[in-house]
Amino acid sequence: MTDIYSPYGQYYYVPMTQGGAIPVPVTVGCSWNRCLYCDLNHGNAFRVLSEERIRESLAQLKNRYSHLRIPPKKALMMGGNPFCLSTERLLSIAEEIRMAFPQVCSISAFARSDDILRKSREELLALRAAGMNELSIGVESGSDAVLEYHDKGETALQQIQAMQLLEETGFNYSTYIMLGLGGRALSQEHAIQTGRLLSVVKPNVIIVVTLVAFSNAPLVERIRSKDFLRLSPRESVQEQIRMLEEIEGSQSIYNATHKTNALLIKGKLPEQKAQLLSKMREFLETHSDRQLLAAERRKWTRWDKE
Repeated sequence: MTDIYSPYGQYYYVPMTQGGAIPVPVTVGCSWNRCLYCDLNHGNAFRVLSEERIRESLAQLKNRYSHLRIPPKKALMMGGNPFCLSTERLLSIAEEIRMAFPQVCSISAFARSDDILRKSREELLALRAAGMNELSIGVESGSDAVLEYHDKGETALQQIQAMQLLEETGFNYSTYIMLGLGGRALSQEHAIQTGRLLSVVKPNVIIVVTLVAFSNAPLVERIRSKDFLRLSPRESVQEQIRMLEEIEGSQSIYNATHKTNALLIKGKLPEQKAQLLSKMREFLETHSDRQLLAAERRKWTRWDKE
């Protein structure tokens, strides 16, 4: 029997909002695959799995989940950005998922903003009607300077336009924001512009992570040459405070509980904004730089054991 997840290697990443979803292999790697900071796909070249392979995976997954008294009601199309596929192909895969799991009422995927903008309003409405109604978007930054430095291939305006299109067509979506992506040189701009971007869109969840220097990511060479200076754990939290201060009018869940972060924290905006900021400032006041760095080293020592 084929290992369902063998195309992904040792690790594969599931959006934080989709922990309980059925992971269905659809694509491997990312269709863009140029971002300096990224090696989430572990060197896997982008490819689309065959219809036969997807059906085979669904059959195995159906058997795997058949014993559950309450089967999952959400499914995830796996891959760096399967939403780049044609609407026709996505609709076909969504139908296959619903045939295997009739109880599934929500199908999600990672998406780039340009994947969304390539689809018409009518196409998005058709996908939502087929149950594909939730996306996770790697926004990363609201600063064009930061996005350009990392060769993200998208502008802040395009990110906003994509998210507003999702809102207009009734999609739920979460945004990934990356602390430290501007390094020391662009930290203030990154924080301010990202906070402003998040003030004009309406994600269900704002997911905050911290930049990781993946060993095979192109950014590592710029770190070694000191072209890019990484933030310390303290500076990362300070950047987060500045970003959150800038967010106005948001009604999102603010989720910074990802293990890459120096401080794990979560709350509802706008009700708990002041409380979140207070906890961040208290964290900095009660932890020395030595304590923060020691915690960072411990975290990475046990990363693969969690």
